[in-house]
Amino acid sequence: MKMRINFFYYLLLLFGGFNINVNGQWPFYFSDSAVFRLKINETEIGIAKYSMDREGNYERNFTLKMAGQKIDYYMEVSMNNKVWNLIEIINGKDSLIIKNENNIAKYTVKGKSYNYEIDSSTIFYDNYAPVYESIMLKKYDMEKKGKQKFSRYIIPSLKDSVEVEFMGNETRQVNNTELKLLKFNMKLVGIEIQLWCGEDYKIYMENVPIQYATFIREGYEELLKSKTEDPLLSKPEFEDTVYTIMVPMRDGIKLATDIYMPRTSQKKLPTILIRTPYKKETSLLSGHYYAKRGYVVAIQDCRGRFSSEGVWEPFINEAEDGYDAIEWLASQDWSNGKVGMIGGSYVGWVQLWAASLKPPHLTTIIPNVAPPDPFYNIPYEYGTFFIFGSIWWAEVLETNATEDISGVAMKKIFERKYKQILRKLPVIELDKEIFGRENPYWRKWITNNVNGGYWEKANFMAKLKDLDIPVFLQSGWFDGDGIGTKLNYMELKKSKNKNIKLIIGPWGHTDQSTTKLGNLDLGKEAGIDLQTIYLKWFDYWLKDIKNDILKDSLVQIFVIGPNKWFKSNTYPHPKTEFKKLYLESSKGANTSKGDGKLSFIAGNSRKPFDEYIYNPGDPTPTTSSFFKNVEDTTGTRENEINLKDEDKKETEYHKKITDSRTDILVFETEPLKDSLVIAGPLSAVIYASSSAKDTDWFITFSVIDTSGNIFTLTKGTIRARFRLSTYKPILLEKNKIYEYNIDLWQTGIRISKGEKIRIEISSALFPMFSRNLNTGGHNEMETEYIKAYQRIYHSKEFPSHIIIPVINLQ
Repeated sequence: MKMRINFFYYLLLLFGGFNINVNGQWPFYFSDSAVFRLKINETEIGIAKYSMDREGNYERNFTLKMAGQKIDYYMEVSMNNKVWNLIEIINGKDSLIIKNENNIAKYTVKGKSYNYEIDSSTIFYDNYAPVYESIMLKKYDMEKKGKQKFSRYIIPSLKDSVEVEFMGNETRQVNNTELKLLKFNMKLVGIEIQLWCGEDYKIYMENVPIQYATFIREGYEELLKSKTEDPLLSKPEFEDTVYTIMVPMRDGIKLATDIYMPRTSQKKLPTILIRTPYKKETSLLSGHYYAKRGYVVAIQDCRGRFSSEGVWEPFINEAEDGYDAIEWLASQDWSNGKVGMIGGSYVGWVQLWAASLKPPHLTTIIPNVAPPDPFYNIPYEYGTFFIFGSIWWAEVLETNATEDISGVAMKKIFERKYKQILRKLPVIELDKEIFGRENPYWRKWITNNVNGGYWEKANFMAKLKDLDIPVFLQSGWFDGDGIGTKLNYMELKKSKNKNIKLIIGPWGHTDQSTTKLGNLDLGKEAGIDLQTIYLKWFDYWLKDIKNDILKDSLVQIFVIGPNKWFKSNTYPHPKTEFKKLYLESSKGANTSKGDGKLSFIAGNSRKPFDEYIYNPGDPTPTTSSFFKNVEDTTGTRENEINLKDEDKKETEYHKKITDSRTDILVFETEPLKDSLVIAGPLSAVIYASSSAKDTDWFITFSVIDTSGNIFTLTKGTIRARFRLSTYKPILLEKNKIYEYNIDLWQTGIRISKGEKIRIEISSALFPMFSRNLNTGGHNEMETEYIKAYQRIYHSKEFPSHIIIPVINLQ
């Protein structure tokens, strides 16, 4: 859920909400005092009260009310001759003073001082009220019109250029009076924002369509009424009542469930079930959204979480608990017998578990960004232990961080020095380090390091081929659980089910779309209205509304570069041609300074193999700068984020690692002579030997642009003992050559002429993944390790290669 730039992203920052502009002297200040209400999906979650005088002195208080919590965000800007001299911010328990000293913004956080240079042309940005948009619009040249850019500062973390365009005049009826409005579009951090102001440039409404968020000036709520609506789309025509009930499971445990009941005369209603480990109240916006449109919504705390009874153990109880919740809901007097489910990440996972048992009244599911079986993503990925993701997620759960809407609890988790902590052995003891005690499910994850057995109750993918209900999968190319959507879809394809919908966009781990990825503008087409598509899907299957949801192609994948959706009825796209890129080298592929090559022609390698030493005592680091060492952090203003600079720093860190680490093999194509569209699932076949009884293999797939910037697209891994099956580990014979098939997830991008494809091969990606100790023992329960002498073969007999999905645009 987001607001303006990204509401809850900034709540995760210590001083989330310090989204203000730093400016010099202007003649554009004006007197305004107002109350604005923030609504997301028509539900009010916050109220902003502010006042500004003609000198620019400004005071604002924003009160956030959500999930039973209330937080005040206060800001005051003091002026001297229309030049700001002091900004005071109080967010919950945190406070910050920013002083202007000779056009330098100075402030201190946790004893560390920060200096920020001021550009006199920039405009304040307050994330919690839209008053400074009025000042920006006053500077807009109405004679020139068109797209105009303004510098905005979001202190202390971000600066960006804002693009503003006048879209025309509009007259709306408000309080039985015609109100003449000017409509502008503003693009900030890749997000389109619609502004409606009067002829005096006072803002009356600010709307962020892609985030379903609106600031509305009090007294002007009639502006919220939409002029154009799909006649076949469920309308927000009902008020709703919320009450809590304890729903019994088959073993007598009762799960706390909030029921959002529409106030309607209709006796039989469809139901949408949302099951969550993150506190049911945090999903209230979804509850109100669908209830207002005639659905009964049941939001349930998973077993052992928050208000539910029982013991919390991830994965294991969700199939049966989901089944029982669905059938209980369908048995209620108000039910029409049809139950759907929706939600992302774990909330998507629980849908697949429940569906695998085929409850009779489950009609459809929309698992967003949902993982696969636990042994293929988290906590394990093809046998390698995803140590960072697993311990991070466990801490989120154990601290109940998701219930804290201020973001303070989440920030404490993000501040952990994982690179240092995760070096400690044995891995199983990390629960004591992080939680101060033994954690039962953490230890079960580790002790059960082979698929099957303990994991059988959590495995569902093999059952998907028998699923006969409509399924709508949604994910992004950069979703950290994106392998789940890929694998789940491939299993569903084996069924006789003709209604499997798939949307993969250029997004991360989210059920909402966006039009910007870092510094990359993805274009308007990337920002599709997913929420309306979900609603249409439910309307069709749960309400029998014959809309056009099935008239569109079942599969939509977004290709970065042309920034277009490729549509078909199956995935991979039917025009996909899978091509092989073969590894080769002459002198050696160690480091990015070596001569490792990728070629579409096999058998050209002068050297039959490349080799390196993998030492668990000095594990190969991940190339993500998120895990960089303290000594790699330079500069005095590290809290400032400039998107272009961040991309540059990421590339510099990536190069630093691959330039220096001889335990990384690097293979690149020559600069492409023509552009190449790669869209769909990727994989690799490598032939390798090791001196160890067991080891890990990692492959990173990247693009290098014509400026030398490295853009990592996918990664894949396998633990050697699981090369044939995750159920039956078989250790290695010393120095024997084995074939490994490595899943490289999926991507969708056009690689332009002059750019290069790169892969990197290593035996660790630390601290993302736990180290293989090379002994053949239990890597997460032991402390002894040995070095491994590794070889990757690329001869005619052993032609290691990657397989890429190429779509010919012609």
